[in-house]
Amino acid sequence: MPNAPYDPRAVANKLLDLADIIGAGDMPITPLALQKLLYLVHFRFLAATGQAAVKGSFEAWQYGPVHPVVYNAFSEFGRNPITARAKGKDLITGEDRALDIPTDKTLHQIIVQVLSSVGYMSARRLVDLSHAPNGPWDYIWKKIQAGTALTRHIPNNVTLERGRFMMVDANKKVCDSPYVDKIPSEYRTGTLCGNSSRGKTR
Repeated sequence: MPNAPYDPRAVANKLLDLADIIGAGDMPITPLALQKLLYLVHFRFLAATGQAAVKGSFEAWQYGPVHPVVYNAFSEFGRNPITARAKGKDLITGEDRALDIPTDKTLHQIIVQVLSSVGYMSARRLVDLSHAPNGPWDYIWKKIQAGTALTRHIPNNVTLERGRFMMVDANKKVCDSPYVDKIPSEYRTGTLCGNSSRGKTR
């Protein structure tokens, strides 16, 4: 079994590293896009293992699910692609230290699946996915707007129960990815594209 949940900054770092590999340097990820990709990873990990991928909670913000810890770690990049990795603090010296990157094979594969499916999408398009009707964000956001939500937190049970609504359109987009030809077949999402490249019948 995995040793999840993990430090959300460390999972974000792993996602960014794998995006560099899969996209061969041509899959830039902004802080806004990172939040949506990380949330999709969190959902798929929950569905696969029954455990949360990251510590802490995602919250329903205006532009979709946001993990506050990750927001603070990468906010300096604004709307620009992220070019550095989050670091931790040594509790004794107060100096920056590298975060331990999870070696969880399930997490690794899920990140690759998410990136191969939607990693090429713009931040705006990823926001659209996260806003899917009946999805986790939509469910909590409507409660916030109605004044019936006590917090902005998106509980894991809501993510697990409603996350599938976010993935309906995402799965249809796998064959359209400009990175499909570069992705090893064992990492391609499901059988939507079979063993062929994009553009074939779904």
